[in-house]
Amino acid sequence: MDPAVVMTAVPLALGYLVRLLYRWARERSEVRKTELAQNGLSERVRLLPAGSRLIEKDRDREVEIVVGTADQSGMEVT
Repeated sequence: MDPAVVMTAVPLALGYLVRLLYRWARERSEVRKTELAQNGLSERVRLLPAGSRLIEKDRDREVEIVVGTADQSGMEVT
């Protein structure tokens, strides 16, 4: 192989690999942040009594959760 071709191809391949790894790490970070947000939301909902309503707003999303149902006395209806 011509050394000039190798000297050009190797840095291009390395650059491509670095960009690919950077994109993977960035997207994995977003997935992890989403997982943590969902886990936190689940923990907050678990602590609420039946009949509660949780509304959470972020700049990207809005979540409204109604926890179970309750009659007027506050007792859970099954």
